[in-house]
Amino acid sequence: ELEGILGNLTGFTKEQKVAAYKLLTQAYIYLEEPKKADTTMLNLLATDNYFAINKEIDPAEFVALYNTFRTEPIFAIGVRFSPLVIQPTVVTDFYTTADARGTGKYSVGIGIAAGLFFEKKVKEKITFSPELLYASRTFKDLTSLFEKDNTDELLGTIDVTFKQTWLDLNLITQFQLGKKNTLFNPYIAAGPGFSYNLRSFIQPVTTGLSGVSVSGPDIDIKNSTEKLMYSFLVAGGAKLRIGSIFVSLEVRYQYGLNKAINFDTRTNYENVLDYGYQLNDFRMSSASVALGVSYPVFKPIKLKNK
Repeated sequence: ELEGILGNLTGFTKEQKVAAYKLLTQAYIYLEEPKKADTTMLNLLATDNYFAINKEIDPAEFVALYNTFRTEPIFAIGVRFSPLVIQPTVVTDFYTTADARGTGKYSVGIGIAAGLFFEKKVKEKITFSPELLYASRTFKDLTSLFEKDNTDELLGTIDVTFKQTWLDLNLITQFQLGKKNTLFNPYIAAGPGFSYNLRSFIQPVTTGLSGVSVSGPDIDIKNSTEKLMYSFLVAGGAKLRIGSIFVSLEVRYQYGLNKAINFDTRTNYENVLDYGYQLNDFRMSSASVALGVSYPVFKPIKLKNK
């Protein structure tokens, strides 16, 4: 009769199927038919990937059988979007006139990062979560060109806008905080980052005597920029399950470890001769709030060592 009931579950709702498979599994346990109990438990877990036992009311035999199955996702894939706040920091100052020494001031810039990430639990509370992001970063450098000349005119300035795009690979490891919860899970995260330079341009505007400005099209400085930048990322956030997906929100800080400008190729003659501007050595760090949406992939199986 139990086999006949199984054949009639095709018209049931998901909740009805879960309840039926649970009752059938318990029945096969008490009838001492372990293979059939395994089959219906597997059907239950395949029907509801987030089914959880209740140790307070579920029979001990049912709980013991449940614990012999893999019930967690084998991995998750997702998309992530993050607005960036860019903070360049000067390491070594370079200049074309004596009065310009030490006058460069980088303003806080903005950017956007978006891409894919992957999650794989490696231990009970540790998840490896690498991500590949396409990132744009824009910021400004305002430098004095000279203080005064023999006509006592106002000082000259060079206002430079940096426009860059990078491909970011962040090898993040998450550490779950507190006990496991199927709905809400806070965590902290950290890991190294590697950024590959796709495009680097500057748009300089030099203002000299009597307010006369020199401007022109963007200048390609990719050859002067390091091809690869290294960083270290720390983050704190939480995941919230909504239906069959997880939404994550985290606060991040990414500290730049190496200089963004190549020492040997820094000089771009168009920058220097037309605008009187020389690239400084600087590091790029950023702060952000990252929003992610992930879909876990389940494959419940009977664990051989259980």
